[in-house]
Amino acid sequence: MIKKFPRKFRQVVFAAIMSIFTVMIVSATITFMHVGISHQFMGAWIKAFCAAWPIVFTAILIIAPVVNKVVDKIVD
Repeated sequence: MIKKFPRKFRQVVFAAIMSIFTVMIVSATITFMHVGISHQFMGAWIKAFCAAWPIVFTAILIIAPVVNKVVDKIVD
């Protein structure tokens, strides 16, 4: 059986997973726009991912609770 994280870590786990997928998509798109499919793509993508991920992870940790409160106010 897979061991699960305790519920108290839900926000951090959410931020980690959401930021990983978001940064993968955005950094791949921007990297592709700048270098195209070439031998430089993977190295440039990894570099962009590593630079962006901590920023996006932190932003999601800070912004997600605020967004949830706003959504709660505008959704029935």
